[in-house]
Amino acid sequence: MILITGSDQATFSLDNRNEVEQFQSGRYICSSEVVWRILSFDVHERAPAIIHLAVHLENGQRVFFTQHNANDIVNNPRDTTLTAFFKLCAKDEFSKTITYDKVPNYYTWNQSIKNFQRRKRGTPVENHPGVKKTDTLGRVYVVHPNNSKCFYLRMLLHVIKGPISFASLRTVQGVTYDTFQEACKAMVLLEDDLQWENILSEATVCCTSPSIRYLFAILIVFCQVTDPIRLWQNHRASMAEDVLFRKQKECPSDDINYDENIFIEALLELNKVVQSVSGKNITDFGLILSNNIDLNTNTEYLRETSYDSVRLLQVVQNERRLNSDQKTIYDAVITSINNYEIKTFFLDAPGGTGKTFLINLLLAKIRTDRKITLAVASSGIAATLLEGGRTAHSTFKIPLKMSYDDTSSVCNISKQSNTAQLMRDCVFIVWDEASMSHKSSVEALDRTLRDLRNKNTLMGDCSVLFSGDFRQILPVVVRGTRADEVNASLKRSYIWPDITKLKLKTNMRILSSDQGNKTFADALLRVGNGQSLTRNGKIDLSELCFLMSNLMDLIENVYPDLPNISTKTPSWFQERAILSPTNDQVNKINDMILLKFNAPTKVYYSFDTVLDAEEAIHYPTEFLNSLSPSGTPPHKLILKIGSPIILLRNLSPPKLCNGTRLQIKSLKNCLLECIILIGCRAGEMVLVPRIPMIPTNLPFQFKRLQFPVKLSFAMTINKVQGQTLNVAGLDLTVQCFSHGQLYVALSRVTCKQNLFVMAPE
Repeated sequence: MILITGSDQATFSLDNRNEVEQFQSGRYICSSEVVWRILSFDVHERAPAIIHLAVHLENGQRVFFTQHNANDIVNNPRDTTLTAFFKLCAKDEFSKTITYDKVPNYYTWNQSIKNFQRRKRGTPVENHPGVKKTDTLGRVYVVHPNNSKCFYLRMLLHVIKGPISFASLRTVQGVTYDTFQEACKAMVLLEDDLQWENILSEATVCCTSPSIRYLFAILIVFCQVTDPIRLWQNHRASMAEDVLFRKQKECPSDDINYDENIFIEALLELNKVVQSVSGKNITDFGLILSNNIDLNTNTEYLRETSYDSVRLLQVVQNERRLNSDQKTIYDAVITSINNYEIKTFFLDAPGGTGKTFLINLLLAKIRTDRKITLAVASSGIAATLLEGGRTAHSTFKIPLKMSYDDTSSVCNISKQSNTAQLMRDCVFIVWDEASMSHKSSVEALDRTLRDLRNKNTLMGDCSVLFSGDFRQILPVVVRGTRADEVNASLKRSYIWPDITKLKLKTNMRILSSDQGNKTFADALLRVGNGQSLTRNGKIDLSELCFLMSNLMDLIENVYPDLPNISTKTPSWFQERAILSPTNDQVNKINDMILLKFNAPTKVYYSFDTVLDAEEAIHYPTEFLNSLSPSGTPPHKLILKIGSPIILLRNLSPPKLCNGTRLQIKSLKNCLLECIILIGCRAGEMVLVPRIPMIPTNLPFQFKRLQFPVKLSFAMTINKVQGQTLNVAGLDLTVQCFSHGQLYVALSRVTCKQNLFVMAPE
């Protein structure tokens, strides 16, 4: 055993380390680099050039002076890029058409004399002689939101074209405001409770009380109104006007005016709307009613048991129109339900076989017996075609993010909720376009029904009819391969072997004697079955459509008489669209058409903010404005009266679902007044306000306050699945990239004469 080891010891030496010498002795230069450097070629370059642009308040620019020239500098300060921009806009006509950040594209900054001069090199700008454009970028210095005056000044500089002074930046529609923030509010660039007041004030002028209550419900559900009680107090008269009119009509001899009872009845009507939109009561959003009033009405249950019996019987009379295939399936499903032979079906229905007609007939037949049925679909457009249809995710509260191997997820429905009671009493569920739903979503519904109905059998002993066409688009798997999409389909689910398969074979489009329609339908089926490939692996489209040589020809065949299409009826827009595989190409086509027709125009800018205030300095406002995440409207939304649009959010299913097509009838400052184009509510007038949206597919979170719509002259192929068109155009400049996309696009119409395709050779 060693008791004493002594102190620690070490050996070291001093060495003079020369990093420069080490680099020089270790560097190797080959002959190619030697020649390159001898000839003085550029070693590196940066493109495009970036010009930094100053931002400061009036007389708030930085100046440099000495004790000898202080007075001269104060009296005659040198121009900054901002003040020089004001002077440029005062004398140069073209500069009045651009914003501050776009100036370096067309002008150079002369540092010595402090002014902007037109570029002498670059691409000539059409209709502007002497103006040339380059790819030089202008970047306005970032300002933190805490520096509010400069922050709002900077925001205006990115929106207002051709200002000649700080005062002109604060002038909106002829009114000069005291602060830049007030000017931003006047341009609806900011989010505050005043905008909710303005929305309801606009609606009061032109809309009925039920429409205003519906609008109020959307605001308190989606827009985080900070003081809903005050908003109600300010506008309750317009929301209770129909109640007052009804009371006056019932008792014409009495002098009836607004009183507390009338407002309470209007609140009860409002509560029904709020429940239909969100499943909650108005008390959950801060509105107060008397203690003795019960708000716990199961509106979902009431909606599914309150269908118009007369209309249902009218639909059931269409039984005689069923063909033999449809009649066989119709009898099988009805018999199964009437005899309590619980089954789960899958209806394989290629395009044109009358699937939607059959499903609506089944729903009407079962509902006439006062039995509860639920109609859902995988997409918003498909849901609007079903009577009482809603999207599957909104109805069953299916989790949005699920992997194909998820074996434990369930729907977000508590056992004591109103939705749970509805699903326990439901005898029949229809899920249309199930072939494009992720198998995990269907399996989550299976586990939920087993739990809610206390039966450990397939779908909890509830009859379910899935329908779809596996020739069409399969579930979308982000950054997944084709194998991943196949593995995510319903056919790979554990429930598939226990499903009874049904099939519609007769194409309703070829029942006429037109041989052309039969040839078209047969060719379509070959495309869907993968049997139409040529030797080089391509598909010959000549027997399916008319081929177009350029994009403008395609547009004019689908939308003839472009300058005057704003006068067309809603049914004219309902039956036509241009399709493309990608959002970028769809946006390009929509912009081209929008420029071609004449109608009153309005531009709506979004208000974009980073949710984490500490990250605001890292993401300038103009960067947020430049983002266009999938499913989100653009920052700069240009709309014209008469143009068709598509809804990007579920606002009030089944009336307003994600994918519902609308036509604009009126453009107001804070509202869009539209007509529904498709589905069971076609022709109904609705109001669409701005709502906040938070994209989830970015590495950071930001909120965009904008109207949840996009133009729909052209739509992506995925969006249009489930809808039948009379006239369709297909732009294949960008090739289809997913299973079934081409088949879906080609099968939207009934004959070759109405299908126009632009495809590369």
